[in-house]
Amino acid sequence: MKAVLTASLVLAASANLAPPHRARGGKAYELYLEREGAPPTSTDAQYWDAPQDHFDDANTATYKQKYYVNSEYYQEGGPIFLEIGGEGPVGGPPGGYIASLGQERNALLIQLEHRFYGESLPNGNVDTDNLKLLTVENALADLAGFIDWYTAEQGTTGKWFAFGGSYPGALSGWFRKAYPDHTAGSLSSSGVVNAINEFTAFDERVATAIGDECADNVRAVTAAFERAVVGEDATNATNADAKALFGCAADMWDEDYFYMLADSAAMADQYGSKFALCDTLGAMGSDATDATKMETFANFTNTYWGADFGSGCFYDSACLADKSKYEAGATDRSWRWQKCYQLAYFQPAPAEGSLRSSVVTMDYHYEQCMKVFGLAPPDVSNINDKFGADKIQVDKVFFSDFSDDPWREASVVSNDDIPATSEFHLVQCDECGHCMDFSTPSDTEPAALTAERQAFEVKLDEWLEIA
Repeated sequence: MKAVLTASLVLAASANLAPPHRARGGKAYELYLEREGAPPTSTDAQYWDAPQDHFDDANTATYKQKYYVNSEYYQEGGPIFLEIGGEGPVGGPPGGYIASLGQERNALLIQLEHRFYGESLPNGNVDTDNLKLLTVENALADLAGFIDWYTAEQGTTGKWFAFGGSYPGALSGWFRKAYPDHTAGSLSSSGVVNAINEFTAFDERVATAIGDECADNVRAVTAAFERAVVGEDATNATNADAKALFGCAADMWDEDYFYMLADSAAMADQYGSKFALCDTLGAMGSDATDATKMETFANFTNTYWGADFGSGCFYDSACLADKSKYEAGATDRSWRWQKCYQLAYFQPAPAEGSLRSSVVTMDYHYEQCMKVFGLAPPDVSNINDKFGADKIQVDKVFFSDFSDDPWREASVVSNDDIPATSEFHLVQCDECGHCMDFSTPSDTEPAALTAERQAFEVKLDEWLEIA
Protein backbone atom coordinates (compact mmCIF):
# COMPACT_ATOMS: atom_id res chain seq x y z
CA MET A 1 0.00 0.00 0.00
CA LYS A 2 1.32 3.43 -0.89
CA ALA A 3 2.45 5.49 2.08
CA VAL A 4 0.76 8.88 1.92
CA LEU A 5 1.70 11.38 4.60
CA THR A 6 -0.56 14.39 4.98
CA ALA A 7 -0.48 17.68 6.80
CA SER A 8 -2.88 20.56 7.14
CA LEU A 9 -0.20 23.11 7.95
CA VAL A 10 0.01 25.89 5.37
CA LEU A 11 3.42 27.49 5.10
CA ALA A 12 4.19 31.01 3.99
CA ALA A 13 7.50 29.83 2.61
CA SER A 14 8.22 26.11 2.70
CA ALA A 15 11.67 24.64 2.89
CA ASN A 16 12.64 23.05 -0.42
CA LEU A 17 15.68 22.50 -2.57
CA ALA A 18 17.51 25.69 -3.52
CA PRO A 19 16.39 27.18 -6.85
CA PRO A 20 18.69 26.45 -9.80
CA HIS A 21 21.69 28.66 -10.40
CA ARG A 22 19.92 30.65 -13.13
CA ALA A 23 17.28 31.67 -10.55
CA ARG A 24 19.43 32.75 -7.63
CA GLY A 25 19.38 36.48 -8.23
CA GLY A 26 16.11 37.30 -6.51
CA LYS A 27 13.75 36.84 -3.60
CA ALA A 28 13.42 33.08 -3.91
CA TYR A 29 17.08 32.50 -3.13
CA GLU A 30 17.01 35.12 -0.38
CA LEU A 31 14.20 33.19 1.30
CA TYR A 32 16.13 29.96 0.90
CA LEU A 33 19.17 31.51 2.59
CA GLU A 34 17.01 32.84 5.42
CA ARG A 35 15.70 29.32 6.08
CA GLU A 36 18.82 27.28 5.43
CA GLY A 37 21.69 29.69 5.87
CA ALA A 38 24.44 29.92 3.31
CA PRO A 39 25.15 26.56 1.68
CA PRO A 40 28.33 24.82 2.83
CA THR A 41 31.28 26.17 0.90
CA SER A 42 34.91 25.26 0.95
CA THR A 43 38.14 26.44 -0.57
CA ASP A 44 39.42 22.90 -0.18
CA ALA A 45 38.17 21.41 -3.40
CA GLN A 46 39.75 18.06 -4.14
CA TYR A 47 40.00 16.16 -7.41
CA TRP A 48 40.38 12.64 -8.64
CA ASP A 49 41.36 11.43 -12.09
CA ALA A 50 38.16 10.07 -13.58
CA PRO A 51 38.19 8.28 -16.94
CA GLN A 52 36.78 10.41 -19.71
CA ASP A 53 34.96 7.40 -21.11
CA HIS A 54 34.45 4.34 -18.93
CA PHE A 55 33.26 2.26 -21.87
CA ASP A 56 35.87 2.99 -24.55
CA ASP A 57 39.05 1.05 -23.97
CA ALA A 58 40.78 3.09 -26.66
CA ASN A 59 40.25 6.29 -24.66
CA THR A 60 42.66 6.22 -21.74
CA ALA A 61 42.40 9.94 -21.00
CA THR A 62 41.17 11.22 -17.66
CA TYR A 63 39.69 14.46 -16.36
CA LYS A 64 39.75 16.17 -12.97
CA GLN A 65 36.45 15.51 -11.23
CA LYS A 66 35.88 17.78 -8.25
CA TYR A 67 34.67 16.69 -4.84
CA TYR A 68 34.41 18.09 -1.31
CA VAL A 69 34.79 16.34 2.02
CA ASN A 70 33.58 17.22 5.51
CA SER A 71 35.18 15.00 8.16
CA GLU A 72 33.97 17.10 11.11
CA TYR A 73 31.62 14.40 12.43
CA TYR A 74 33.48 11.37 11.16
CA GLN A 75 34.67 8.54 13.37
CA GLU A 76 36.71 5.74 11.86
CA GLY A 77 34.49 2.97 10.62
CA GLY A 78 31.49 5.29 10.31
CA PRO A 79 29.38 5.46 7.16
CA ILE A 80 30.25 7.61 4.15
CA PHE A 81 27.37 9.75 2.91
CA LEU A 82 27.83 10.61 -0.77
CA GLU A 83 25.71 13.39 -2.21
CA ILE A 84 25.48 13.05 -5.98
CA GLY A 85 26.03 16.32 -7.81
CA GLY A 86 23.59 17.25 -10.55
CA GLU A 87 23.03 19.75 -13.31
CA GLY A 88 25.03 22.60 -11.81
CA PRO A 89 28.33 23.41 -10.10
CA VAL A 90 28.96 22.32 -6.52
CA GLY A 91 30.83 24.51 -4.07
CA GLY A 92 31.14 22.50 -0.88
CA PRO A 93 30.28 19.33 1.04
CA PRO A 94 26.72 18.20 1.75
CA GLY A 95 24.62 20.45 3.98
CA GLY A 96 21.01 20.53 5.17
CA TYR A 97 19.40 17.23 6.05
CA ILE A 98 22.38 15.15 4.90
CA ALA A 99 24.70 17.03 7.25
CA SER A 100 22.23 16.57 10.11
CA LEU A 101 22.11 12.84 9.47
CA GLY A 102 25.88 12.72 9.24
CA GLN A 103 26.35 14.46 12.55
CA GLU A 104 24.01 12.00 14.28
CA ARG A 105 25.73 8.97 12.73
CA ASN A 106 29.40 9.99 12.78
CA ALA A 107 29.48 9.94 8.99
CA LEU A 108 32.00 11.23 6.51
CA LEU A 109 30.27 13.68 4.16
CA ILE A 110 31.27 13.90 0.49
CA GLN A 111 29.76 15.66 -2.51
CA LEU A 112 30.95 14.72 -6.00
CA GLU A 113 30.41 17.14 -8.87
CA HIS A 114 28.75 15.75 -12.01
CA ARG A 115 30.78 15.60 -15.19
CA PHE A 116 30.36 18.61 -17.48
CA TYR A 117 29.16 20.90 -14.68
CA GLY A 118 31.27 23.34 -12.68
CA GLU A 119 34.95 22.52 -12.95
CA SER A 120 34.51 18.83 -13.81
CA LEU A 121 35.01 19.18 -17.55
CA PRO A 122 36.44 16.43 -19.74
CA ASN A 123 38.64 18.19 -22.31
CA GLY A 124 37.64 21.54 -20.82
CA ASN A 125 34.81 22.39 -23.21
CA VAL A 126 31.13 21.85 -24.03
CA ASP A 127 31.48 21.50 -27.79
CA THR A 128 28.92 19.14 -29.27
CA ASP A 129 31.41 16.41 -30.19
CA ASN A 130 32.80 16.47 -26.67
CA LEU A 131 29.38 16.33 -25.04
CA LYS A 132 29.04 12.77 -26.33
CA LEU A 133 30.97 11.89 -23.17
CA LEU A 134 28.05 13.25 -21.13
CA THR A 135 25.83 10.22 -20.60
CA VAL A 136 23.95 8.73 -17.68
CA GLU A 137 26.10 5.61 -17.98
CA ASN A 138 29.35 7.56 -17.67
CA ALA A 139 27.96 9.56 -14.74
CA LEU A 140 27.07 6.36 -12.89
CA ALA A 141 30.46 4.84 -13.67
CA ASP A 142 32.08 8.00 -12.28
CA LEU A 143 30.31 7.33 -8.97
CA ALA A 144 31.40 3.70 -8.86
CA GLY A 145 34.96 4.56 -9.87
CA PHE A 146 35.17 7.33 -7.29
CA ILE A 147 33.95 5.06 -4.48
CA ASP A 148 36.52 2.42 -5.43
CA TRP A 149 39.31 4.98 -5.70
CA TYR A 150 38.49 6.86 -2.50
CA THR A 151 38.11 3.65 -0.47
CA ALA A 152 41.51 2.43 -1.64
CA GLU A 153 43.17 5.83 -1.32
CA GLN A 154 41.88 6.61 2.18
CA GLY A 155 41.47 3.11 3.57
CA THR A 156 37.90 3.72 4.70
CA THR A 157 35.97 0.72 6.00
CA GLY A 158 32.49 2.18 6.51
CA LYS A 159 29.51 1.59 4.27
CA TRP A 160 28.64 4.10 1.55
CA PHE A 161 25.15 5.54 1.25
CA ALA A 162 24.09 7.73 -1.70
CA PHE A 163 21.81 10.77 -1.63
CA GLY A 164 20.33 12.52 -4.65
CA GLY A 165 17.50 14.91 -5.39
CA SER A 166 15.75 15.50 -8.74
CA TYR A 167 18.01 14.27 -11.58
CA PRO A 168 20.63 13.14 -9.02
CA GLY A 169 17.70 11.44 -7.30
CA ALA A 170 17.25 9.41 -10.46
CA LEU A 171 20.98 8.69 -10.47
CA SER A 172 20.81 7.48 -6.86
CA GLY A 173 18.13 4.96 -7.88
CA TRP A 174 19.83 3.97 -11.12
CA PHE A 175 23.13 3.56 -9.28
CA ARG A 176 21.62 0.88 -7.06
CA LYS A 177 20.49 -0.89 -10.24
CA ALA A 178 23.82 -0.61 -12.06
CA TYR A 179 26.25 -0.96 -9.12
CA PRO A 180 24.34 -2.50 -6.19
CA ASP A 181 27.51 -3.63 -4.41
CA HIS A 182 28.89 -0.10 -4.04
CA THR A 183 26.40 1.30 -1.52
CA ALA A 184 24.24 0.07 1.34
CA GLY A 185 21.29 2.01 -0.06
CA SER A 186 20.19 5.42 -1.25
CA LEU A 187 17.70 8.23 -0.83
CA SER A 188 16.03 9.25 -4.10
CA SER A 189 14.25 12.53 -3.37
CA SER A 190 11.94 13.61 -6.21
CA GLY A 191 14.00 11.23 -8.31
CA VAL A 192 12.95 11.50 -11.96
CA VAL A 193 13.59 7.85 -12.84
CA ASN A 194 10.94 7.86 -15.58
CA ALA A 195 12.33 9.59 -18.68
CA ILE A 196 9.13 10.93 -20.27
CA ASN A 197 9.23 12.26 -23.82
CA GLU A 198 5.98 14.25 -23.97
CA PHE A 199 5.74 15.37 -20.35
CA THR A 200 2.40 17.22 -20.35
CA ALA A 201 1.77 15.97 -16.82
CA PHE A 202 4.28 18.57 -15.63
CA ASP A 203 1.98 21.46 -16.60
CA GLU A 204 -1.07 19.59 -15.36
CA ARG A 205 0.47 18.99 -11.93
CA VAL A 206 1.22 22.71 -11.57
CA ALA A 207 -2.39 23.56 -12.43
CA THR A 208 -3.68 21.12 -9.82
CA ALA A 209 -1.27 22.29 -7.14
CA ILE A 210 -1.95 26.02 -7.47
CA GLY A 211 -5.75 25.61 -7.61
CA ASP A 212 -8.43 26.68 -10.07
CA GLU A 213 -8.44 30.43 -9.38
CA CYS A 214 -4.68 30.81 -9.58
CA ALA A 215 -4.50 28.55 -12.64
CA ASP A 216 -7.05 30.74 -14.40
CA ASN A 217 -4.97 33.80 -13.56
CA VAL A 218 -1.86 32.17 -15.02
CA ARG A 219 -3.83 31.33 -18.17
CA ALA A 220 -5.02 34.94 -18.39
CA VAL A 221 -1.44 36.18 -18.13
CA THR A 222 -0.32 33.72 -20.82
CA ALA A 223 -3.15 34.87 -23.09
CA ALA A 224 -2.12 38.51 -22.63
CA PHE A 225 1.43 37.71 -23.68
CA GLU A 226 0.16 35.68 -26.63
CA ARG A 227 -1.86 38.66 -27.89
CA ALA A 228 1.24 40.87 -27.71
CA VAL A 229 3.72 38.41 -29.19
CA VAL A 230 1.94 36.06 -31.60
CA GLY A 231 -1.64 37.33 -31.76
CA GLU A 232 -3.46 38.60 -34.85
CA ASP A 233 -2.85 42.19 -33.80
CA ALA A 234 0.72 41.66 -32.63
CA THR A 235 3.41 43.78 -34.26
CA ASN A 236 7.16 43.74 -34.16
CA ALA A 237 6.92 46.54 -31.61
CA THR A 238 4.49 44.77 -29.26
CA ASN A 239 6.54 41.58 -29.57
CA ALA A 240 9.77 43.38 -28.70
CA ASP A 241 8.16 45.33 -25.85
CA ALA A 242 6.82 42.16 -24.24
CA LYS A 243 10.22 40.50 -24.43
CA ALA A 244 11.96 43.60 -23.11
CA LEU A 245 9.99 43.25 -19.85
CA PHE A 246 12.32 40.34 -19.04
CA GLY A 247 15.45 41.72 -20.70
CA CYS A 248 15.04 39.30 -23.61
CA ALA A 249 16.23 40.17 -27.11
CA ALA A 250 13.60 41.01 -29.69
CA ASP A 251 14.82 38.20 -31.95
CA MET A 252 14.53 35.52 -29.25
CA TRP A 253 12.45 32.63 -30.57
CA ASP A 254 8.84 33.15 -29.55
CA GLU A 255 8.71 29.53 -28.42
CA ASP A 256 11.79 30.01 -26.22
CA TYR A 257 10.17 33.07 -24.71
CA PHE A 258 6.92 31.30 -23.85
CA TYR A 259 8.83 28.34 -22.42
CA MET A 260 10.62 30.77 -20.12
CA LEU A 261 7.32 32.32 -19.02
CA ALA A 262 5.90 28.89 -18.25
CA ASP A 263 8.99 27.92 -16.29
CA SER A 264 8.73 31.00 -14.09
CA ALA A 265 5.19 30.09 -13.02
CA ALA A 266 5.97 26.38 -12.67
CA MET A 267 9.06 27.03 -10.56
CA ALA A 268 7.01 28.98 -8.04
CA ASP A 269 5.08 25.79 -7.42
CA GLN A 270 8.12 23.53 -7.72
CA TYR A 271 10.15 25.39 -5.12
CA GLY A 272 7.40 25.85 -2.55
CA SER A 273 6.29 29.38 -3.36
CA LYS A 274 2.94 28.94 -5.05
CA PHE A 275 1.24 31.33 -2.65
CA ALA A 276 3.67 34.11 -3.58
CA LEU A 277 2.75 33.65 -7.24
CA CYS A 278 -0.97 33.27 -6.64
CA ASP A 279 -1.25 36.23 -4.28
CA THR A 280 0.59 38.43 -6.78
CA LEU A 281 -1.66 37.46 -9.68
CA GLY A 282 -4.81 37.54 -7.56
CA ALA A 283 -4.14 41.15 -6.64
CA MET A 284 -4.43 42.22 -10.31
CA GLY A 285 -8.23 42.16 -10.23
CA SER A 286 -10.62 40.74 -12.80
CA ASP A 287 -10.60 43.91 -14.91
CA ALA A 288 -6.82 44.13 -15.31
CA THR A 289 -5.61 45.19 -18.73
CA ASP A 290 -3.18 43.11 -20.77
CA ALA A 291 -0.47 45.63 -19.94
CA THR A 292 -1.11 45.19 -16.22
CA LYS A 293 -1.10 41.40 -16.50
CA MET A 294 2.18 41.36 -18.38
CA GLU A 295 3.88 43.90 -16.13
CA THR A 296 2.69 42.14 -12.98
CA PHE A 297 4.03 38.79 -14.10
CA ALA A 298 7.28 40.31 -15.32
CA ASN A 299 7.78 42.07 -11.99
CA PHE A 300 7.15 38.82 -10.15
CA THR A 301 9.62 36.92 -12.35
CA ASN A 302 12.35 39.54 -12.19
CA THR A 303 11.94 40.04 -8.46
CA TYR A 304 11.56 36.42 -7.46
CA TRP A 305 14.07 34.71 -9.74
CA GLY A 306 16.35 37.62 -10.61
CA ALA A 307 16.54 40.29 -13.29
CA ASP A 308 18.61 38.08 -15.62
CA PHE A 309 16.44 34.97 -15.27
CA GLY A 310 14.86 35.26 -18.71
CA SER A 311 17.72 36.87 -20.59
CA GLY A 312 20.49 34.32 -20.12
CA CYS A 313 21.40 31.46 -22.45
CA PHE A 314 19.33 28.81 -20.67
CA TYR A 315 16.08 29.62 -22.51
CA ASP A 316 17.59 31.01 -25.71
CA SER A 317 18.16 28.45 -28.49
CA ALA A 318 20.23 30.83 -30.61
CA CYS A 319 22.49 31.57 -27.67
CA LEU A 320 22.83 27.87 -26.84
CA ALA A 321 23.90 27.20 -30.44
CA ASP A 322 26.37 30.12 -30.61
CA LYS A 323 29.86 28.77 -29.97
CA SER A 324 31.12 32.20 -28.99
CA LYS A 325 28.69 32.15 -26.07
CA TYR A 326 29.43 28.65 -24.77
CA GLU A 327 30.03 28.74 -21.03
CA ALA A 328 31.86 25.61 -19.98
CA GLY A 329 30.58 24.22 -16.70
CA ALA A 330 27.29 26.10 -16.73
CA THR A 331 23.96 24.33 -16.76
CA ASP A 332 22.83 25.73 -20.11
CA ARG A 333 24.28 23.50 -22.82
CA SER A 334 25.10 20.51 -20.65
CA TRP A 335 21.59 19.99 -19.30
CA ARG A 336 20.00 20.70 -22.67
CA TRP A 337 22.31 18.07 -24.14
CA GLN A 338 21.22 15.50 -21.58
CA LYS A 339 17.58 16.17 -22.41
CA CYS A 340 18.12 16.05 -26.16
CA TYR A 341 20.46 13.06 -26.10
CA GLN A 342 18.89 10.70 -23.55
CA LEU A 343 16.31 11.99 -21.09
CA ALA A 344 13.80 14.27 -22.86
CA TYR A 345 11.43 15.43 -20.08
CA PHE A 346 10.07 17.80 -22.76
CA GLN A 347 7.21 19.96 -21.47
CA PRO A 348 4.78 20.94 -24.25
CA ALA A 349 1.38 22.52 -23.70
CA PRO A 350 -1.33 19.98 -22.83
CA ALA A 351 -4.22 19.79 -25.28
CA GLU A 352 -6.69 21.11 -22.70
CA GLY A 353 -6.40 23.48 -19.75
CA SER A 354 -2.79 24.39 -20.45
CA LEU A 355 -1.07 27.03 -18.35
CA ARG A 356 1.60 27.53 -20.99
CA SER A 357 1.19 28.87 -24.50
CA SER A 358 0.14 26.48 -27.23
CA VAL A 359 3.23 27.54 -29.21
CA VAL A 360 5.29 25.38 -26.83
CA THR A 361 4.91 22.13 -28.78
CA MET A 362 6.88 18.93 -29.16
CA ASP A 363 8.03 20.17 -32.55
CA TYR A 364 9.55 23.18 -30.81
CA HIS A 365 11.55 20.99 -28.43
CA TYR A 366 12.70 18.78 -31.28
CA GLU A 367 13.67 21.81 -33.38
CA GLN A 368 15.72 23.15 -30.49
CA CYS A 369 17.65 19.89 -30.21
CA MET A 370 18.37 19.97 -33.93
CA LYS A 371 19.36 23.65 -33.90
CA VAL A 372 21.65 23.44 -30.89
CA PHE A 373 23.19 19.98 -31.31
CA GLY A 374 22.06 18.54 -34.64
CA LEU A 375 20.25 15.80 -32.71
CA ALA A 376 17.07 13.96 -33.59
CA PRO A 377 14.69 13.34 -30.67
CA PRO A 378 15.97 10.86 -28.07
CA ASP A 379 14.44 7.41 -27.72
CA VAL A 380 13.66 7.39 -24.01
CA SER A 381 12.81 3.70 -24.13
CA ASN A 382 16.55 3.03 -24.10
CA ILE A 383 17.07 4.52 -20.64
CA ASN A 384 13.72 3.34 -19.32
CA ASP A 385 14.22 -0.25 -20.49
CA LYS A 386 17.67 -0.29 -18.94
CA PHE A 387 16.62 0.96 -15.50
CA GLY A 388 12.88 0.31 -15.27
CA ALA A 389 11.40 3.83 -15.26
CA ASP A 390 8.76 4.32 -12.53
CA LYS A 391 8.67 0.56 -11.94
CA ILE A 392 12.38 0.30 -11.26
CA GLN A 393 13.27 -3.05 -9.72
CA VAL A 394 15.93 -2.08 -7.23
CA ASP A 395 16.73 -2.90 -3.61
CA LYS A 396 17.24 -0.54 -0.67
CA VAL A 397 16.20 2.75 -2.24
CA PHE A 398 13.93 5.11 -0.35
CA PHE A 399 11.92 7.10 -2.90
CA SER A 400 10.38 10.29 -1.52
CA ASP A 401 8.05 12.60 -3.38
CA PHE A 402 5.91 15.63 -2.65
CA SER A 403 2.35 16.52 -3.51
CA ASP A 404 2.94 19.87 -5.24
CA ASP A 405 6.03 18.84 -7.20
CA PRO A 406 5.53 19.20 -11.00
CA TRP A 407 8.06 16.39 -11.55
CA ARG A 408 6.01 13.95 -9.51
CA GLU A 409 4.73 11.89 -12.46
CA ALA A 410 8.32 11.31 -13.63
CA SER A 411 9.10 9.58 -10.34
CA VAL A 412 8.11 6.34 -8.67
CA VAL A 413 4.39 6.70 -7.89
CA SER A 414 3.48 3.60 -5.87
CA ASN A 415 4.95 0.97 -3.57
CA ASP A 416 3.05 -1.53 -5.68
CA ASP A 417 5.48 -0.92 -8.55
CA ILE A 418 8.77 -1.48 -6.70
CA PRO A 419 10.20 -4.37 -4.65
CA ALA A 420 9.34 -4.66 -0.97
CA THR A 421 13.03 -4.11 -0.23
CA SER A 422 12.63 -0.46 -1.28
CA GLU A 423 10.07 2.11 -0.15
CA PHE A 424 8.07 4.98 -1.62
CA HIS A 425 6.59 7.82 0.43
CA LEU A 426 4.45 10.68 -0.83
CA VAL A 427 4.37 13.72 1.45
CA GLN A 428 1.18 15.77 1.06
CA CYS A 429 0.91 19.37 2.17
CA ASP A 430 0.56 22.84 0.67
CA GLU A 431 3.85 24.03 -0.81
CA CYS A 432 5.38 20.58 -0.48
CA GLY A 433 7.69 21.00 -3.43
CA HIS A 434 10.72 19.50 -5.12
CA CYS A 435 13.19 17.60 -2.89
CA MET A 436 11.66 19.10 0.25
CA ASP A 437 13.35 16.57 2.53
CA PHE A 438 16.81 17.88 1.62
CA SER A 439 16.12 20.93 3.79
CA THR A 440 17.47 21.22 7.32
CA PRO A 441 14.97 19.72 9.80
CA SER A 442 12.94 22.33 11.66
CA ASP A 443 10.41 22.39 14.48
CA THR A 444 8.07 24.33 12.19
CA GLU A 445 8.16 21.92 9.25
CA PRO A 446 4.96 20.09 8.23
CA ALA A 447 4.19 17.03 10.32
CA ALA A 448 4.01 14.97 7.13
CA LEU A 449 7.60 15.84 6.29
CA THR A 450 8.77 14.92 9.78
CA ALA A 451 6.97 11.58 9.48
CA GLU A 452 8.63 10.90 6.13
CA ARG A 453 12.07 11.67 7.56
CA GLN A 454 11.41 9.31 10.46
CA ALA A 455 10.40 6.55 8.08
CA PHE A 456 13.52 7.12 6.00
CA GLU A 457 15.82 7.09 9.02
CA VAL A 458 14.45 3.72 10.09
CA LYS A 459 15.46 2.35 6.70
CA LEU A 460 18.77 4.22 6.68
CA ASP A 461 19.84 2.66 9.96
CA GLU A 462 18.48 -0.74 8.96
CA TRP A 463 20.39 -0.72 5.68
CA LEU A 464 23.54 0.57 7.36
CA GLU A 465 23.01 -1.98 10.15
CA ILE A 466 23.22 0.69 12.82
CA ALA A 467 21.89 -0.61 16.12
